[in-house]
Amino acid sequence: GDVAALLDLFIESDDVQSMRKLLHTHGEKQPDLYIKALHYFARNPQHSDNEKSLAECLATIERHNLMSPLRVLQALGGSGKSGVTLGMVRDYIMRQIETTTTRISENKRAIASYTDEYKLHQEQMEALKTQPVVFQSTKCTSCMAPLDLPSIHFLCKHSYHQRCLGDLGESCPKCLVETQALEDQRRRQEISARRHDAFFNKLHKAEDGFDVIAECYSKSPFAFTKLVDQ
Repeated sequence: GDVAALLDLFIESDDVQSMRKLLHTHGEKQPDLYIKALHYFARNPQHSDNEKSLAECLATIERHNLMSPLRVLQALGGSGKSGVTLGMVRDYIMRQIETTTTRISENKRAIASYTDEYKLHQEQMEALKTQPVVFQSTKCTSCMAPLDLPSIHFLCKHSYHQRCLGDLGESCPKCLVETQALEDQRRRQEISARRHDAFFNKLHKAEDGFDVIAECYSKSPFAFTKLVDQ
């Protein structure tokens, strides 16, 4: 609002000292101000302490995650009038490389873990379709008393007296909360998948649209699963 307009006024008049005072006073509460300041200092390297001001802008933008690294680099050199040298932004670039390398390593480990888990679940599903299931429970999961007839066994390997199940004969009571949570999550994802306007609105507002698209694809197994209500 007024602070941003005041910063624009200082930029137009090349009043660097007033700009710095404004940033120090209001910058932490309104970190977006540093984006405008970054563009200014990148195009005006002639000012004293310009490198220090540039470093302060980069640090604040990085701390508040205001811009993606690509947009920062575009702001630093995209105008064709930039006086920014590699030495001025070397520390920022090295931090971004280190952060990106760490994220890649973490993502690779997560992918490997999810792949192993997926394969395990696939094997378990195939076994349920093609192999007999051996139930070895000797106690009721509900009352912990020895099982007697009639008893009911679920594929999750929990077993109950029929009298202990009551009206819950179609679902394992012990697994019901988790199963219901998964059902609710799938329903929410299915509803969300139809809201194209919300997706594009989120994509438009995002600093990094790739993250939004990646998030959407990561949820697609839930979003497009056809639900059959009992």
